[in-house]
Amino acid sequence: MKTLELPKEGLAGLKTHFKNDILAGFTVSLIALPLCLGIAIASGVPPLAGLITAIIGGMLASRIAGTFVTISGPAAGLIVITLHAMETMGGAGPESGYAGYTSTLGAIVVAGVIMAIFGLLKIGKIGDFFPSAAVHGMLAAIGVIIIIKQIFPLLGVKSPKGEILEVALEIPHAFTHLNPMAGAIGGVSILILVLFPKIKITWIKLIPSPMWVLLITVPLAYFINDTSVSLVTLPHNILGEGGIEFPSFAKFFELVFWKAVIGFALVSSIETLLSAKAVDSLDPFQRKSNLNKDLISMGLGSSAAASIGGLPMISEIVRSSANVSNGAKTTWSNFFHGLFLLLFLLAATVLIEMIPVSALAAMLVFTGFRLASPREFTHMFKIGLMELEIFVVTIIAVLATDLIVGIAIGILFKYALLIYKGIKPISLVKCFSKVEHDGDEATIRLYMSLVFSNYLPFKKKLEEAAKKARVVNLDFAHVKHVDHTAMEHLEEFAKELEKNGKELHIINIEQLNPVSDHPLAARDIASKKGMRSKHINKRQRKLFDFALNHNFQYTNLDLDLDAWKFKSVSTLVKLLKAENIVTFNYKSMIIQSADLSITEGAMLSAHHYSVTVVRISGFDKLPMFYMQKETFVERMQDKLHGHDIDFESHPKFSKNYSLVGEENEEEIRAFFKPELLSFFENNPDLLLTSNGKSMALHQGLDLLSVKDLETLQIRAKEMIDLLK
Repeated sequence: MKTLELPKEGLAGLKTHFKNDILAGFTVSLIALPLCLGIAIASGVPPLAGLITAIIGGMLASRIAGTFVTISGPAAGLIVITLHAMETMGGAGPESGYAGYTSTLGAIVVAGVIMAIFGLLKIGKIGDFFPSAAVHGMLAAIGVIIIIKQIFPLLGVKSPKGEILEVALEIPHAFTHLNPMAGAIGGVSILILVLFPKIKITWIKLIPSPMWVLLITVPLAYFINDTSVSLVTLPHNILGEGGIEFPSFAKFFELVFWKAVIGFALVSSIETLLSAKAVDSLDPFQRKSNLNKDLISMGLGSSAAASIGGLPMISEIVRSSANVSNGAKTTWSNFFHGLFLLLFLLAATVLIEMIPVSALAAMLVFTGFRLASPREFTHMFKIGLMELEIFVVTIIAVLATDLIVGIAIGILFKYALLIYKGIKPISLVKCFSKVEHDGDEATIRLYMSLVFSNYLPFKKKLEEAAKKARVVNLDFAHVKHVDHTAMEHLEEFAKELEKNGKELHIINIEQLNPVSDHPLAARDIASKKGMRSKHINKRQRKLFDFALNHNFQYTNLDLDLDAWKFKSVSTLVKLLKAENIVTFNYKSMIIQSADLSITEGAMLSAHHYSVTVVRISGFDKLPMFYMQKETFVERMQDKLHGHDIDFESHPKFSKNYSLVGEENEEEIRAFFKPELLSFFENNPDLLLTSNGKSMALHQGLDLLSVKDLETLQIRAKEMIDLLK
């Protein structure tokens, strides 16, 4: 598709994209407010600390950030380290008088400086080192710990002290001694968060789910009027008692201080790098973050926030994903998010103090569940058994030790599995390869193995080859093993080259058998997976029989994913697979249907789903456009930005659909003749997208039954008749 014009930066970007960014910033601030309060309370520090971090991150750190649409602030992933630091350096929570607070702030200040030094030393690329399964295992373990810790405040019960597994054993006791009112508020909150994604009512979707929790539980707590239900407490004068706190370095020479520093610096750096890379994949403009610069900004931002009582800061994935979804264009959306939070703090303290702590705990339990969801285990299993084993071992190791030791054990376990598979130890740290140049084409011949820990030195050679050549071929003829993490990195690198008008081709990889059906599964020359006969599932059988009965062609898989990339289907998403292809010709046009496997978002906000699409090819020329269902939010944004193409002669179409073009508007208007507009008015459940080469017709984002697919194919033929 045509490359989008990049948004302006700096003051020019503020002026040009002001309306987009302020609207996105306001929406994200509504999500951030309860999360910042909840993260702070769960970390054992005053609620104000979470708001300070988000305000400093938005208004100050965003000005030097190396990213474009990320939102910076406190993160659930650092709750575990902060709470442990508080407990080991004096005490956590109001019951201890926040005794460990100032020393923890000192550790955060030092860790922030170290994090900034990481950026200055340009080690942002270290984010490519960690194996995917171990990182996901660490995040899932954090999710388990958050759930265990937050069950108690959700139920209105005092949190017990001790190691995490000891605390987990107290959960049944908590249920038998719960505060009924606090438990009811927590239960309602969980119910709202679970049901919200399933609700299709437009006006409900206008408000983010965390804000719905507050809108329902705050009045509920007010009417219950039970003094045993804990509420948020904030200072009414942030410069007075209970307000801004300053760090202490009294424990600077103690081991507990430096354990906290190392934990903050390493986990904050890892999460920042992963989040920044994940948000890059969501950015519609496919801009690439300066990871080293982002480490510097988040490090200095953490130190600045902790200097006045704030928590550690990272580029946070969930709020960043919401930022992108709400149309953010530049870092000014992060600034506005921080500004709105400051206004809330200054003008709405009384309202904030009406928020029940059990509702905030419920949000964190829900967040923890998403990190450690059963879907994560299923996802890892689908990638490969080795990935699942590393994932589970890392979770257990983190729960039994701590985050840093746990992820180290996960990495060592992966090394052990690779050596067990026969990979020589030397090839775990060194990638053996040879580069040959022929005009504007380079061929890199690899030997032995390509895995997570030797990818970094190989990437340097890959980048050097890409500088001199337009086409880079990777020859895997002499490779015995490629792991999942390396496959992910190669896919990412291929996309980077594509954006610069270059190509990456992998050749002779067929001799390596994938260990699973996942497109990015590890591949091994000794794997039996590729040698087993494939059993077709029930859906494949139905579609095969359908194609056979209609004299259509059926293909199990289409490896040309670029042909299936359409904006309304794959904007902000990763297209993983196109399968169950049914093909037939109609009036010199080619009609194909496919089930597309898609990942939307990334990391914590990732959502996997499948959608059935009918693609129509054979046009001489097509304008590029996409259609979306017109909601109140889109209508408001269209009025602000004027992106939507309306047709006065067909107000029903213009009311139901947002039509956005990436080329000459007149060409799109000429394409949408009155007959075509009437067609969509009569079929309001359909959406159409053009990538300039072919069109995609689909019915929402659902996997269709064979009967519904047949109906969609009929609609495609009707549309061709109109266009002809």
